[in-house]
Amino acid sequence: MSRGKIVAAILFLLLSPLAVVVADEIWQKLFDGKTMNGWRLMAVHGGNGGVWTVENGALVADQEKDHKGGLIGTEKKFSDYEIEMEFKADYPVDSGLFLRVRDDGMGYQITIDYRKDGFIGSLYAPAEGGFIQQNKDWVKYFKKDGWNKLRARVTGQPAHVIAWLNDVKMTDFQDNRERYPREGYIGLQVHGGEGAWGATSKARFRNIRIREIGR
Repeated sequence: MSRGKIVAAILFLLLSPLAVVVADEIWQKLFDGKTMNGWRLMAVHGGNGGVWTVENGALVADQEKDHKGGLIGTEKKFSDYEIEMEFKADYPVDSGLFLRVRDDGMGYQITIDYRKDGFIGSLYAPAEGGFIQQNKDWVKYFKKDGWNKLRARVTGQPAHVIAWLNDVKMTDFQDNRERYPREGYIGLQVHGGEGAWGATSKARFRNIRIREIGR
């Protein structure tokens, strides 16, 4: 082998891991800050999807006039990924980030329940009506009047779900069964019911982006 080919081979071996790392760090926006392109209302959970607008670079969520809600979901399905966003919630608000959502609106929910007896950053299973994992320390890290960073990661089947609130780990759960499909939508929730949402309460989401894993 010529010296040139040897050098080329060495460079290839040295740079290949870097290329993999770079590829694995590609993030894509799920919200452009101006429109609801890529999202759709999901008439699930007893509602039509809630009322959603775009204001000051954020997706703003509210209940319908009859206190119904639902989800706004991505038009595309995702499998293994990491997602992050910033959110700001009035009191009281009952919302959440849904992962691997089925057509009926069920999926793993990272709770954003800023209300009495609520939790933020815990893991909930709507189809089963109960928490999978709770973290009561969320109040130590939550910014009541500011923007909060929420990050979640879901991989494998059965799924491994991790969530962070302002870079502090809130949830780390390895499921032992195939509770939801390997691939599903990403959803943001407006919970229905008068007690779940104040008359003037709103939830806001911005800088939503995703990094697919193993693709």
